[in-house]
Amino acid sequence: MSQANKFLINVLPHHASHPSTCFNGVGHAASSIGFVCDKICTAMLSLALYRYCEGRFWVLRKVTKHLFIDPGQLARRRQNDLCIVLICRNVEDYIDEWIRYHELAGVDHFYIYDNGSTDATTTKAISHNEGNGVTVVVHPWKLNTTAGACPVSPQETSYAHAVLNYRHRHRWMAFIDIDEFLVPSQHLTVAEALGHLSEFSNISLPWRQFGHCGHITKPLEPCLFAYTLRHQQKRYRGANFKCILDPSKISKVAIHEFCTTDMGKNTANDKGQVEPINAKQKAEGFISSEYLQLNHYRTKSIEESDAKIKLVMYGELAEERKHRTKPQIKQLSTNVIEDTVALDFLNRHGIKNCQKYIQYINGNA
Repeated sequence: MSQANKFLINVLPHHASHPSTCFNGVGHAASSIGFVCDKICTAMLSLALYRYCEGRFWVLRKVTKHLFIDPGQLARRRQNDLCIVLICRNVEDYIDEWIRYHELAGVDHFYIYDNGSTDATTTKAISHNEGNGVTVVVHPWKLNTTAGACPVSPQETSYAHAVLNYRHRHRWMAFIDIDEFLVPSQHLTVAEALGHLSEFSNISLPWRQFGHCGHITKPLEPCLFAYTLRHQQKRYRGANFKCILDPSKISKVAIHEFCTTDMGKNTANDKGQVEPINAKQKAEGFISSEYLQLNHYRTKSIEESDAKIKLVMYGELAEERKHRTKPQIKQLSTNVIEDTVALDFLNRHGIKNCQKYIQYINGNA
């Protein structure tokens, strides 16, 4: 069987290729090989109602949360080469700072999956290919992932594409979002911060989350200077991790957790502490940013946060997301402390104030 066929088979659960096993009419029980249909629809669901709701699959259908892929062969790669994979849409106001910051942190390769931007996101991203040995590859990634009985989000499919196509080039592959920054706590580069973790293939970094910091509208300052108040509670509903991995060993892809061939369902933190993936949140000492901190500027200003909530993302309706995220966003603006880890990192590179940082972002420093 070809690798492509294996990939397609693993993307969709077996019942997804047989939608008739999901809904066989009112009162008809799901077959033994399908999933339990009566947990999703009531006995009074009519065929007409099913057809009406079919397009709103997040209400009725199971959503694939991870993809299984065939691990790659170990290839000749640079010792500490690091790339970042990003999927984004309409982020022209943020893409320059995000790329330039990570260039400063030693990242030379960016794989950006554009999920249907209508602004200058891709133009700005590609412009960073000029000089300095940095490569930015942009893939159009506006997919119809709602087709079929078991939809897949564009984020997982973009991650799988990056692994399958670029794993032979890099020692480390990070999967983060436009509002997330990899911040070395002690070193000058991310690769240096990972230097003591060479024996591990799966590194999980906990979110260090920043709220709106009192900004009602979008501030003039870049993100790292505008938002310096971090929520200090380590564990709360909505907290999560992002991952840096050896891409040649990835066997399962997801947004917040991966599996690798040698570590299986285990992952390490930035200190080298290994825990089961499903237990890392509660494991004593696992929440760490001693060497590498993942700053998550989740809300930005109140204005930007409200605009983001109104968007339909992966089929989730705005009202559904508002109900889920509003309490979390409010919580991030309470119980805060000043966090200068990112500013300290810039200072180690000689960027001592906001004006110099703006000059650096614009390519004038």
